[in-house]
Amino acid sequence: MSTLVYLTRHGETVWNTKKLMQGWKDSSLTDKGIKQAKQLAQRLSEVPFDAIYSSTSDRAVKTAEIIKGKRPVQVIQTDTLRELSFGNWEGKTFDENERESPKEWSAFWETPHIFSSNTVECFSKVQERMVKTINYIVKQHPNETVCVVSHSIALKLLLDFFENNTLENLWSSLPIPPTSLTLLKIDSVTNEIIFKCDTTHYNA
Repeated sequence: MSTLVYLTRHGETVWNTKKLMQGWKDSSLTDKGIKQAKQLAQRLSEVPFDAIYSSTSDRAVKTAEIIKGKRPVQVIQTDTLRELSFGNWEGKTFDENERESPKEWSAFWETPHIFSSNTVECFSKVQERMVKTINYIVKQHPNETVCVVSHSIALKLLLDFFENNTLENLWSSLPIPPTSLTLLKIDSVTNEIIFKCDTTHYNA
C-alpha cells in the first residue's frame, strides 16, 4: 500500500519581500502569498486529502487553512515541520548576518555538510526531524493521501534525503518557490518523487 504525500511551502511573506531571515520567527503572508495559496488550493480542490499537516509557524498554518478549504479535516500542527532555526540571524538581512558573523555565514553557504553553530540549527538535525516526521505521517495514513505544508530549507533537506543527495551539495539546486508542489509516493519498499517543485498553478 502506498501513501501519497503532497508537499508544499507556505506562500510569500512580508519578510520574504524584505529578504529577512525567518526561521522560527514569523511574518504574515503578503497579498501575493495569499493569492499563491489560493491558486494552489484551486489546483488541489479535487484531491481527496485524508489529512493535512502543517508546521506550527503561522505562515504555514494560514497556507494550510487556505488549502484545506471546506474539507472536513483539521490542520494538524507539528513543530517538527518548522523551518531550520536561524538563531540570532532571524529578523536580519543576509548582509547584516554576513557582516556580523562572516565565518559562520560563509560556512553556512559554502560547507553546509560540516556547518555548526551555537545558535543556528544544523542541517543534519533538521533533515533528521523532517524525515522522521514524514515517516510518522505515512505510518499513520497507509494507502491514503495527505498534504504537508512546511518551509524552504526544511523541504529541500527532506527531498535531498529521498534523492540521496549529500549535504555537501545542498545549495546546488534551486530554492523551493512559495506554494510550489511536490508529490511523493511512499510505501514500505520504495520512495518515488512523482513531480517536484511544480508552480504551474501560478498561471491560474
